[in-house]
Amino acid sequence: MSSLTAILAVFLGGGIGAVLRFGTTQGMLAVGIAQTKLHWATFLINIMASVALVYVYRISPEKSTLQLLLATGVCGGWSTFSTFSYETVRLLQEGRELEALVYVLGSVIVSIAAIWILVK
Repeated sequence: MSSLTAILAVFLGGGIGAVLRFGTTQGMLAVGIAQTKLHWATFLINIMASVALVYVYRISPEKSTLQLLLATGVCGGWSTFSTFSYETVRLLQEGRELEALVYVLGSVIVSIAAIWILVK
């Protein structure tokens, strides 16, 4: 695979992933989930992207254009670890230490557990 093909696959997938991120959040807001606690939308998106990543690795040949498109691009654009980190800091700044702790531990433990269960 050429470098240009790889770059285009990641670029296209990243765009799709970013739109998925936006759409998932907007959908959750539309049905009343996460109206005042948007960080829980991020929490759920991180879990969904983690699960999706397992399936992407299962269906795509290693180091293929498809894997770059779906794993690096779509899942990378969809998951939101940088937002997760920012929101954690904001919770701490707002004096919501217990919620920040539950948010961080829940995000990490549930994502790892989901992959652990699905990788077996």
